[in-house]
Amino acid sequence: MTIQLQREGRWLALVTILCLALAACTGETGASAAGPSSAPASEEASVEPEPDELLVLEWAGYEAEDFWVEFAEANADTQVDFEFGANDADILAQMQAGSQADIFHFYTGWQQFYVDEGLVREIDTSKLANWDKVPDEMKALGQVNGKQYYVPWDWGFTSILYNTDHVAEVTSWDALFNEEYAGHISMWDDGPAAVTVSAYINGWDETAITDEQLAQIEADWIEQKPLNLHYWDSEYENLCPEVISGDIWVAYAWQGCYATALYEGVPVAYANPEEGRNSWVGLYGISATSDSPELALEFLDAKLGEMSCGNAVTLFYYGCANADVMAAIDDETLIEAFAINDPGVLETTNFTPPVTAEQRDAWTAMWTRVKAE
Repeated sequence: MTIQLQREGRWLALVTILCLALAACTGETGASAAGPSSAPASEEASVEPEPDELLVLEWAGYEAEDFWVEFAEANADTQVDFEFGANDADILAQMQAGSQADIFHFYTGWQQFYVDEGLVREIDTSKLANWDKVPDEMKALGQVNGKQYYVPWDWGFTSILYNTDHVAEVTSWDALFNEEYAGHISMWDDGPAAVTVSAYINGWDETAITDEQLAQIEADWIEQKPLNLHYWDSEYENLCPEVISGDIWVAYAWQGCYATALYEGVPVAYANPEEGRNSWVGLYGISATSDSPELALEFLDAKLGEMSCGNAVTLFYYGCANADVMAAIDDETLIEAFAINDPGVLETTNFTPPVTAEQRDAWTAMWTRVKAE
């Protein structure tokens, strides 16, 4: 990529808006993490060396060395293994169940839970050589109670991706419920996402969904279920291939699949629904029980490097927290996918808000019932 510094201000403005919309993530509720504080020198002398290995609880696809290439090159003898979660609820459940992962990856809306349950340790950002490349506004997304618990990394949009050969225009999220597209719709396999979509359509506050509203959401998605070709759980394994083949006409999708379809020459568009798009940010945390916290910190610092961050943009078509990398985008397809030339999109974008553990559990249970019907 050729660095284009004139775009840097645009991306700084983007993350500023993103942060303001998610300011509640830095609220003063919840307990502090159980991460250890620095030990006296006499204790440090007796501490055994950290194991030269890491276990990362990750989303499928990100295990590829392309996304941690700087770390791999600098630590050729380090063993890095991966476990996978299907969605945010699954990743949290694995951590709650005692996962041995040193590092875990989740998305905005779930920050407080790991802190409240003592599952994450505070990040010493003075040890991150690439930290100054992350805009302050995006750093704030990884803070809880004024402390930095997470390193932001990937980000993007969620909207309706549709095939323009079969669908004239999508103006609302209710396209996912349109019987005209029966057998050619695909919804993400995620309960909280289903609640968000229904909240948008009905004009409800997704942070204050009532029992009656949740019952209506469940009934609506049960009725919608036969319209789906399938629920997708991997963007590049069981969503994009069928968008490209033409089997899927309407889908809940991230902009990565949109860019992929554009590169393949598929006639697709990415909606700006009247209810607004959604936006998300991926965060990495270090487990409070990790035996290799310093190595884990080195791993996260390397992920912010130019090659690893750049590969998130050029291979997965997701944004990355390294502002230099984002300022370097000059590919027209990626400019379209990220709406770089349409800053007005952000004015109507909905950013994932924090909700309570009770709400997340209820929404996940609701979706389990929907799928069981």
